[in-house]
Amino acid sequence: MITIYRDERGENAARVIDLGDLRVVSMDVFVEGVEATGDFKVLEVAGRYRIYIKAGDAPEGKAEFVVYDNGSRRQLISIRYIGRLTQDDAIKYLKDLINNIKNTNKL
Repeated sequence: MITIYRDERGENAARVIDLGDLRVVSMDVFVEGVEATGDFKVLEVAGRYRIYIKAGDAPEGKAEFVVYDNGSRRQLISIRYIGRLTQDDAIKYLKDLINNIKNTNKL
């Protein structure tokens, strides 16, 4: 079952897929200037754009990052948690991770 998590302002903040013991929580983000170095898979689109995808360890699961590069700007556009944390803990983890990325521009 897919549900939408709304923040304190009532805005859509995350999509949650609850698979019983496992949850997938994804959030749209727009953080410009992130570094896309290291172990990324790269998908080229129309020879002009690149999508960088990276997965890493997270508490009781993993985190995935999607970065869009149009040749002049690079932007983190999506972050996802896949694991066994509760919905609330996963959302808190992702929000903390996003704040850290905004402060350092590193994934």
